[in-house]
Amino acid sequence: MIKIKSLSVYYQNNIALSNISTTLDDGDLVAIVGPNGAGKSTLLKSIMQQITIKSGSIDLGDLSLKNIAYLPQSSQIDHTFPITVTEFVSAGAWQRTSFWRVFSKHEQHLLKQALAKVDLEDMAGRQISQLSGGQFQRMLFARMLLQNAEILLLDEPFGGVDAQTTELLMRVVQECQQQGKTVIAVIHDLALVQRYFPTTLLVATNLIAAGKTADVLTQQYLLQAGYQHFAYCAVHNSFNNPATSIEKRAS
Repeated sequence: MIKIKSLSVYYQNNIALSNISTTLDDGDLVAIVGPNGAGKSTLLKSIMQQITIKSGSIDLGDLSLKNIAYLPQSSQIDHTFPITVTEFVSAGAWQRTSFWRVFSKHEQHLLKQALAKVDLEDMAGRQISQLSGGQFQRMLFARMLLQNAEILLLDEPFGGVDAQTTELLMRVVQECQQQGKTVIAVIHDLALVQRYFPTTLLVATNLIAAGKTADVLTQQYLLQAGYQHFAYCAVHNSFNNPATSIEKRAS
């Protein structure tokens, strides 16, 4: 399990996370939700030790960073870099093969399997600059699958993709969780959270609530997080209404 105790993180002189304490159990499927600038991505980067912690601690137990696969936001990756889909996805296996070794038949099989799971076999030889937004996101998932880590950290994994691609990638996420992997994802769509994620962390610099999704996405906690509009949605169970999609909010 991941134990987070009294975690505080600052960007320059601005506080991003304040006194966060929670425990994420092995095999959990967890959504992190909250307003823009609430510290959701910061929490993932803190677990990955990509940013300096001001105070507190994150305990991975017997695991290390080698056991974690991190899927960043698509916008953080250079889409114009001259590399093929196969070459990009192959990087997921570097801890097993190093960058300089030729892939074994077994690794080649795993690579093809990862591409097949996200329906990208026909794109294997394409430059990543030629991919659509949804195809690029599927490629990120394929690289994550090839890494075969025990903990998966996903930062806005469904941002900018259509409903069909979201359903495909969500099936991949569910399969990973069924295999015993721990999946922690920053999600903006509360309807998606309500439908698929049994556990939710609601963050607004502080940890507002954590636990079963139905117990977290309530009017009380959403108001406390600054989600006035979605507090109304919680009462009327209308997260699934496109007009109230969290992607359309003005925060």
